[in-house]
Amino acid sequence: MAISTSPASLLQYTLLIIPTYIFILSPLSTILFSAPSLPPANSLDPNNTLVLPSPSLSCPNHTYPIHLLSRSPLILYIPSFLTPNERDHITSLANPLYAQSPIYAGTQASIDMSIRNSSRAQLPRDDIVQCIESRALALQGWPVDTYVERLWAQRYEAGGHYSHHFDWAGELSARGGGRVSTLMVYVACEGCEGGGTEFPRLEKPKGAEWCEYIECADGEEEEERTGVTFRPVAGSAVYWENFKPDGRGWEELWHAGMPVRKGTKIGLNIWSWYQPGFREIFDKRLVEAEKEEL
Repeated sequence: MAISTSPASLLQYTLLIIPTYIFILSPLSTILFSAPSLPPANSLDPNNTLVLPSPSLSCPNHTYPIHLLSRSPLILYIPSFLTPNERDHITSLANPLYAQSPIYAGTQASIDMSIRNSSRAQLPRDDIVQCIESRALALQGWPVDTYVERLWAQRYEAGGHYSHHFDWAGELSARGGGRVSTLMVYVACEGCEGGGTEFPRLEKPKGAEWCEYIECADGEEEEERTGVTFRPVAGSAVYWENFKPDGRGWEELWHAGMPVRKGTKIGLNIWSWYQPGFREIFDKRLVEAEKEEL
């Protein structure tokens, strides 16, 4: 993994520091070694939504820089997370599959465009998509009992937005599993204005270098600006971990997809889900799939 040398030292990870931090210091690693109560095994993943890349998968080498925005909660900004070919491939896969994005109250889905105005498409899991899944898990050090949720492309036309929300719900230990991390990936933003990802409760990073990645203003206006809004730069990604070491969600991760004022933004949601006890079900599914191919 290549590390950028242009920003100030606070913004950089070395190859040694990244795995050390993720495995030893991060909230996710602490969570993974706890023992939350489990829901009944037959209630896990009823819709075949948790996946792992194929063990036989062969992916081309792809390096990218990583910048540290926050340690608590852990938030990383990753330029060039996707290659241009991957961005074009995702766009092509998703185009015929889009449908209006729902919101959820428990397990009940509904459409409310005042809260979420976008369309979404679940991506077929070809080799390129699985290589992206693999990259997301590798970034986290392939954590134990953690799976990728099926990837969704999100399309925001002019006026599209997603109101402030959390990606986590409830305490991790109480639920017995949950969405432990998020990768918000920007696939395309053709001729678009607006459409940034806003975290109003985060502290602004110091240093003009960050203005390449987040929205900045001049003079007094910048002094009065609160929170952080990431620019939707095509190919880049924002990674964050949703839970504290004690299993409670980070309140600082209240975020929104700001309205697109012009053009079209396409994003890619990569969520990682921690579910101990699921591996037996997952392995059984693989065996059944292999039998069907014979």
